[in-house]
Amino acid sequence: MSALNQTAGVNQSLLGAMNCTEVNTSMLSDSVKQFQVIVSLITFVLGLVLNVAALWSLCLKFKKWTVSAIYMTNLIISDILLLFSLPFKTYAYQTEVWHLGLGFCSLLESLYYVNMYTSILIITLISVDRYIAIKHPFLARTLRSPKKTIIGCVVVWIIVWSSCIYIYLKKSSQNCFYNHSSSVWKLTTVVALQSVFLITALIMIFCSAQIIRTLQRSSSLDTERKDSSKSVKIVLSNLLTFLVCFTPYHVGMLLYFAARNCWVPGSYMVPLRNFLQICLCLANVNCVLDALYYYFVINEFWKLSRNSLRATNEIVKSN
Repeated sequence: MSALNQTAGVNQSLLGAMNCTEVNTSMLSDSVKQFQVIVSLITFVLGLVLNVAALWSLCLKFKKWTVSAIYMTNLIISDILLLFSLPFKTYAYQTEVWHLGLGFCSLLESLYYVNMYTSILIITLISVDRYIAIKHPFLARTLRSPKKTIIGCVVVWIIVWSSCIYIYLKKSSQNCFYNHSSSVWKLTTVVALQSVFLITALIMIFCSAQIIRTLQRSSSLDTERKDSSKSVKIVLSNLLTFLVCFTPYHVGMLLYFAARNCWVPGSYMVPLRNFLQICLCLANVNCVLDALYYYFVINEFWKLSRNSLRATNEIVKSN
């Protein structure tokens, strides 16, 4: 009797696994598709306009390439590359039939997924750079320089693109942007992506907390208190943007990975897939919200330039 019960239990588990793996996940609900179109269109238009305008301002008005300008340029390029692939991703999910070739599909997927992590790493580098400049100003003279910043950004691009090439060389699925092959959803790949995000999120939280504490302690005069309050808002907005945009996507990825491996009932597969696509749309909005950072940095640069020019004119007049 016990042997029969064990056999029945094994058959039931196999049936559960079969039901899980046989769930059709290529279809999205109509409401999610409509949400994708609306959010992607707004993100594409606003993101492209703001990022191109920021790039134009950097190239035309910044006569000297500072550390901040180099970081911003790399972040803008990363956002523009992601935005370029966004209409094709929306097209792939709306038509569910890809007629533009497997090679072009792989390139677009690389542009989309790779540049998301390029942005994550560059934003983290910006946070670390700001932390060093404010918390350790004397050490910053040694560690911060345009040359070292360029090297750091190049290393990020090489690491992320090399990882992406390795993954997509093994692409066997004929679908574009959905129903990825099992090689993409390997445990090692998911763990690596989750680890990258978790480590960068912890670094962002630590650096932001230290920067805010230092700024609040250093503000003694009224003018300094106003500048400190403005800087605190910039740091907080960057941190919240990072967490709000990227945390839901990585939570959704982890839950969907669990569903694909039948660690949760198969009935959750389709809802989790819909949730994951909504989270991806939210992650794309980061391309627009990054423009807030560009605005504050460029605005502060022009204030410093005007003050420096005014001081120079006063010196000339006094002489």
